[in-house]
Amino acid sequence: MISQRISAFCQGYLVAMVKGARSEELLNRGLAEGAVFWDIKRKAPGTIVFKLHAWQFSVLRPHFYRTGTRGKILRRRGWPFFLRRVWRKKGWLLGMALFLSLLMSLSSFIWFIEVSGVEELDQSRVRQELTTLGLYPGVSRRQIKQKRDWLIRELRIRLPEALWVTLRIKGVVSEVVIAEKTAPPPMDEVRGNLVAAKEGLITSILVIDGTPLVREGDTVSQGELLILGETGRTHLDGTVEARKVKAVGQVRARVWYEIVIEEPLTVLEPKATGGYQTAYSFRVGQRLFPLFSRGKVAGAVIQDRVVKTIIPGRNRLSLVEIIKDTFQTVDWIAAAVPPETALARAKKKGEDRIGSALLSGIQPNTIREFWEVQSEVLHYRLILETEEEIAVPD
Repeated sequence: MISQRISAFCQGYLVAMVKGARSEELLNRGLAEGAVFWDIKRKAPGTIVFKLHAWQFSVLRPHFYRTGTRGKILRRRGWPFFLRRVWRKKGWLLGMALFLSLLMSLSSFIWFIEVSGVEELDQSRVRQELTTLGLYPGVSRRQIKQKRDWLIRELRIRLPEALWVTLRIKGVVSEVVIAEKTAPPPMDEVRGNLVAAKEGLITSILVIDGTPLVREGDTVSQGELLILGETGRTHLDGTVEARKVKAVGQVRARVWYEIVIEEPLTVLEPKATGGYQTAYSFRVGQRLFPLFSRGKVAGAVIQDRVVKTIIPGRNRLSLVEIIKDTFQTVDWIAAAVPPETALARAKKKGEDRIGSALLSGIQPNTIREFWEVQSEVLHYRLILETEEEIAVPD
């Protein structure tokens, strides 16, 4: 079966359709004449779709009239028909072949040169040196690949400011990456001491360079000198030579933070007394036009505002709005707050303030809380203890 389909594809075959009451008779006449059919399907009463070799369709032509049927070629398949369609578009194929040949030819050259990593160096100088060494737009990729190591070595010699140079070839792009040498900072910037950024009890000290002025267990205040930017060297004759250096080290200490929150035990709460007024106004841009109002109030009032936007503006201020203000007279009455309620509020505020009191990444080792009631006020206090690095340059 597979060999038959391969043979049909090589010779060319047709997908044809026959219509008529005597369609089966047409196929029988074709079989009698030696035609070979396959993939026969009945699409509708009197309509049959089948496949046959292209050269055998002429065998069926005399029988269409004799059987009163009509035949139609739906599709032409196979190698001969494919070659015929290709030959009809030989101009397009020739253009495509020329285009691909030109594309392959152009892709064998380098057309773009990118220089990255330079800050102090002048890019025009780098590109000029590359051109002198033979790397320029239009040069052959094969030529650059062959002398890539030599080109990198010569470029480093011509650019003494460069610490590291590499060359990458990506398609038609040549990327030159340069790492510049970093000049040492001036001597004035090298020297310096380390001081305490905050008060604390020193738990550990590590000195890499400099002279420590504190020990573990010492209590230091903010701004106190921790490591002196100076070292001494003793000569054979007993003299000591002092040398200025940049103090380098790590000083960790226990640091305490205090958070104080006050919560009143008596608050004023509004109580409505009956006076009521509703006022409507119309606002265009920043201008307010009163419309009408109902009711009347006097004394202390509370206000509730409802805004209906008619035409929105481009910023937060809407272009056209209708505003409804409701006023109600109230009496402010002192209300007692239970101590447990005030304590819960204070604890909630304390939890919120812990994050802002400590630096990012620092967690408290211990948290102690104290509270007391004085003069109708709950005084709530949190003591946070942390261990952190406190040494900073002066």
